[in-house]
Amino acid sequence: MADVNPGTQPAEVAGGASTGRLQATQALFRPDFDDDDDDFPLGALDTDTPDRMTVATRALPPVRQLGGGLVEIPRGRDIDPREALMINPVVPESKRFCWNCGKPVGRSSKKEKGTSEGWCPACGSPYSFLPQLNPGDIIAHQYEVKGCIAHGGLGWVYLAVDHNVNGRPVVLKGLVHSGDAEAQAIAMAERQFLAEVVHPQIVQIFNFVEHRDQRGNPVGYIVMEYVGGQPLNHGKGEKLPVAEAIAYLLEILPALSYLHSIGLVYNDLKPENIMLTEDQLKLIDLGAVSRINSFGYLYGTPGFQAPEIVRTGPTVATDIYTVGRTLAALTLNLRTRNGRYADGLPEHDPVLATYDSFHRLLRRAADPDPRRRFASTEEMSAQLIGVLREVVAHDSGVPRPGLSTIFSPSRSTFGVDLLVAHTDVYLDGQVHSEKLTAREIVTALQVPLVDPADVAASVLQATVLSQPVQTLDSLRAARHGTLDADGAEVSESVELPLMEVRALLDLGDVAKATRKLEDLAERVGWQWRLVWYKAVADLLIGDYDSATTHFIEVLDTFPGELAPKLALAATAELAGDVDVHKHYETVWKTNDGVISAAFGLARSLSAGGDRGAAVRTLDEVPATSRHFTTARLTSAVTLLSGRTKSEISEEDIRDAARRVEALPPTEPRVLQIRALVLGCAMDWLDDNKASTNHILGFPFTEHGLRLGVEASLRSLARVAPTQRHRYELVDMANRVRPTSTF
Repeated sequence: MADVNPGTQPAEVAGGASTGRLQATQALFRPDFDDDDDDFPLGALDTDTPDRMTVATRALPPVRQLGGGLVEIPRGRDIDPREALMINPVVPESKRFCWNCGKPVGRSSKKEKGTSEGWCPACGSPYSFLPQLNPGDIIAHQYEVKGCIAHGGLGWVYLAVDHNVNGRPVVLKGLVHSGDAEAQAIAMAERQFLAEVVHPQIVQIFNFVEHRDQRGNPVGYIVMEYVGGQPLNHGKGEKLPVAEAIAYLLEILPALSYLHSIGLVYNDLKPENIMLTEDQLKLIDLGAVSRINSFGYLYGTPGFQAPEIVRTGPTVATDIYTVGRTLAALTLNLRTRNGRYADGLPEHDPVLATYDSFHRLLRRAADPDPRRRFASTEEMSAQLIGVLREVVAHDSGVPRPGLSTIFSPSRSTFGVDLLVAHTDVYLDGQVHSEKLTAREIVTALQVPLVDPADVAASVLQATVLSQPVQTLDSLRAARHGTLDADGAEVSESVELPLMEVRALLDLGDVAKATRKLEDLAERVGWQWRLVWYKAVADLLIGDYDSATTHFIEVLDTFPGELAPKLALAATAELAGDVDVHKHYETVWKTNDGVISAAFGLARSLSAGGDRGAAVRTLDEVPATSRHFTTARLTSAVTLLSGRTKSEISEEDIRDAARRVEALPPTEPRVLQIRALVLGCAMDWLDDNKASTNHILGFPFTEHGLRLGVEASLRSLARVAPTQRHRYELVDMANRVRPTSTF
C-alpha cells in the first residue's frame, strides 16, 4: 500500500493506519500530517527552573457521578503542567506529511536518513517538524515557553507560563500551519471571535498573539487555559464500557449546544479533544471551530468528519455526526482503512449485539444523510439518556426508570389477567379463553405528546379528555374557532388532526383515521408522529408486518424510547413471533413500572418452556403495584397449568401453594387458585409420592387433599354468582370429599 496521507476526503470516514495511529485534525483543502495522540514519553520539568507555575488544588470525593447520576467513575488526577512536558519532542517519520500536498516527506531511505526540515519533493513547500518555539522564548512580552506537550495537525502545542498573571500555566497552539503566511493573517482576523466563547466545559481562550518564526514570518497562536486532565483516548486502544462513554458524551453535549446557540460549530469532536479532569470534562481544542455554513479553512479529523461538509459547510448536523463517531471510537473496534476509520459500524460486534438501542443510536447519529440525523444536541441528549438507562439497567440488573420527553406514560395495562382469567371457570362456571387483542394493546399503549411548537399546542392541552367522543367534540369546536388564544391559525396545526386520528383509533374507526393520516401526510410528509399512528392503525386491522415496519421506523428515530419497544413486543406476540421476549425484556428490565411488559415477558418465557424464568419475572413485580396480587396468582398458575403430571414436581406444587398462602384470603381469585393448586396436588398424588408436610393447611395425602379441595369448592359456592353454579360447586365438593367411615 502506498505511503501517502489521503487527507480529508468528504465522502470517506478516516481512521487508524496500520501503525495503529489515527489521522489528526486536517484542513479540508490542505491535508495535514499528524496526530494528537502520539505516544511520546512524558517527563518532569527541569528542577533547576527557578519559576513556578501556579496550580490550584483542592480535596474532592474519590468517585464522580455522571449521566444524571446513573454512572459512577473513579475520580482521576489532574496532571501537573510540569509532568506534561515531553522529554524529546520528535515527530516519527511515519507521521511526516507535507502540509500542502499531503505527500510523505522527511522519510529515511536506503541512501540517506530522513530530515526533520526541508522542502517537499512533490510541491516544493517548506516543511519543519522541529518545534518552532524553544524553552525560554518570550512570546508577546508575556508568555514564557516551557516546552512541548503534544503535536497535532497544526504543529506543536506548547506549555508556557503567563508572567502577567502570577505564573499561570497556559497552552500555545498555532492557528494554521506556519508555512502559509497568507493563511496566518486571515486566521488571526477570523479567530478573534473565539475569545467570546465562554462555557464551563470549553477551554478558555485568553489571548491571540503573534511571534515570528525562524524565517521571519509571523505565526499566530491561540493562548488557552491549561487543562490538566487526561484525554478520553489515553488508554491507547482500550475501549470504554458503553455506559461510561455515554455518560461522558452527555457531559459534553451542553458545550456543543452552547456553541450552536451562538452560531458556531465545533467541527473536530474526537476522544483526544475531550479532557477528563478531576471535576469535569472539557473540550480542549478550539482550533477547528467555525461559524455555521462557513467555508474556507475547515478543519476536522478524517474518521470523524461528516462526509457532506465540503458541500454544506459546517452545520449542527456535521457536529452531530462527530458525536456519533466519537461514541463509536470510544466503545467499538472500528475497522481501519488507509490510515482512517472505515465508513459505518463493524459487523457482528459483541457490543452492538448486546446493546441494540445503542447500535440504533450510533446509526442515526452518523447517518450518511444529514437529514436523518438527530436534529439537535438536545434531541440527541434525550435519546442518549434513554439508552443509558437501558444500558445501566442491563449491566446492573436494577431498573432505571425515567420519564420520556416525547411519549406519555402508559395509559393502562394489557395482558395482565390473561392467564388467571382462565381460572374464573371456578367462580362462574363459564369457560374463559381470553387472548391478547390489538384493541386492548392500543388502549394501553403510550401516545406521542403534543409538540409544544405546534401552533395549536395551547388549545390541545385543554382539549385532551379521557373519552374519545368528547375529545372529538372539543377538537371540532377548536377548528370552528379557527384562531387560538394567541391568534395563530389553528388550520396550520399538525397536532390537531393527529389528535383526531388518535381519538378515532381509540374508537376503532380505523378507516377514517387512516384517511386523515394520509391527507395530513400529503401536507407535511410522514413525520414520526404520523408514522406512529399509521403503525397503530395497521395493528388494529391485523397487518402486523406493516405495523412492525412502522414501529421500527419510530424506534430507529428515537432509540432511547421504551414506547416503540413495547409496541413492537406486543405486535410480535400477536403475530406469533418466537423472538417476542427481546423487547418485552428490555422494557421490563429498564422500567419496572411498565407492568404489561412483565406479564408479556412471562408469557413469552413460559411459551418457550422456561417457566422458571417466567415465574422469576412475575416475582419482580413490585409489592407497591396494584397488579402485585395478580402477578403472584399468575406465577402460581404458571407453575402448574398446561403441564402433564409427569412434568410437575412436588416442589412446583409447594411453590405454587406458598405463593397463594402468602396472599390474604379476601383477595379476589385467591379461592379459585387455592382450589386449582389443591386439585392439581390431588391428581399428581395418583402417580407420585410426596412428603406429608401440610400444603395450604392440609396434609399432603389423598385424604388431606380431598378435604382441602372440598373446603375450597364449598367456599366458592358461597360466593357463586348464580344458584345453578352454586349447586354445581356443592355437587363437586360432595363427590371429592373423602369417604366417611363409622
